[in-house]
Amino acid sequence: MNHAHRSITLPGGFRAAGVACGIKESGKPDLMLLVSDVPCTAAGTFTRNAIVGAAVVVGRRNLVDRGGKGFRAAVCNSGNANVMRIGPDGLADAEAMCRAAAEAAGCEASAVLPASTGIIGRKLPMEKVLAGVADAAGRLEAGAAADRAAADAILTTDLTPKTAVRGVTLPASGTRVTLGGIAKGSGMIAPAMSPPTATMLAFLTTDAAVDPGVLQALLTRATATSFNRISVDSDTSTSDTAYLLASGAAGNPVIDDAGSEDALALAEALGEVCGELAEAIVRDGEGMTKLLRVAVRGAASEEDADRVGRAICDSPLVKCAVHGGDPNWGRFVMAIGKSGAAVDGTRLRVTLGGHAVFTDGVPIDMNDDAEEKLTAALRGDEVRVGVDLRAGDASADWLGCDLSRAYIAINADYRT
Repeated sequence: MNHAHRSITLPGGFRAAGVACGIKESGKPDLMLLVSDVPCTAAGTFTRNAIVGAAVVVGRRNLVDRGGKGFRAAVCNSGNANVMRIGPDGLADAEAMCRAAAEAAGCEASAVLPASTGIIGRKLPMEKVLAGVADAAGRLEAGAAADRAAADAILTTDLTPKTAVRGVTLPASGTRVTLGGIAKGSGMIAPAMSPPTATMLAFLTTDAAVDPGVLQALLTRATATSFNRISVDSDTSTSDTAYLLASGAAGNPVIDDAGSEDALALAEALGEVCGELAEAIVRDGEGMTKLLRVAVRGAASEEDADRVGRAICDSPLVKCAVHGGDPNWGRFVMAIGKSGAAVDGTRLRVTLGGHAVFTDGVPIDMNDDAEEKLTAALRGDEVRVGVDLRAGDASADWLGCDLSRAYIAINADYRT
């Protein structure tokens, strides 16, 4: 589906806006408002960091209290994460932001899903935030301009906005439904999100009619295989959040069985949207020059496959070798061994750029030809690592990036 610059208002029933309200000293856009014309079912996944922002507390609470039903809006500010103010002041500010968005949408404050991203520990300038919500409310519309403005308003150190859309015909009902999404993330990226109980944020919409329990199951799985399988710098943010709203405007029979044909078709499309956004986040990683693709196969469990993928993508030594194009394959084996997964070195197979470097306990003969091939594999724009644990049938695909001098420069003097 080719819809240049379209995203969260492409599915029927949604309008959006993005404005600059003065939170960022740069004057760049810093407040996004998304409104549905009809009550939506909604789902969310949030950071597992023990320290969370007030928006995470309020968003998680609203989803639980309403049982995923009757949501009308999402609101997000950037430039200030409203974190480490999770007592009365921080929560009051997050709730006030919800009330302002609720007034714009014509609903209760509990029907709003909030998010925040930016610097930790600073008080939100609420006069600016509330004025920004009012300004955004007057600019709500559907279309490419609104979608781009919304995508821009959630960014922090990102260099580019991140959008994705998909359309799918539900096989059982024959209804054509659409999904759209925007995301942000560049640093502090190693999401580890769970269901409701520099930050990665995603706002996803669909015009499919979906039961809230099924919607949550679909988002949880899509998150697990996309956003939770990327790492820029191994740091899990205090504010990671992904929301999915379903308006039902497509008119399909409500999808109330997660194992049904329609649910599986929607799940595949949602996974593609989340996967595209996740890759865009890594490609915009702070200071990145190379994408790292890690394919883990033959694991005893999916958890083990994830452990290995994360260990490789998180390793500073691996990331530095990738950046420098250094064929020091021992660093990759080291990361696999420290991952906590069930690993038997006598059965392990590791490849770099398709070239075997370690097979069944036997390392490659690093002659001139092998050195040349591995160096070439590591010096491209994408570096591919293959791991076969030969311990089972589970697998996982992970995305990471190199660690450059630019990353250090960006984070040594961080200002939004």
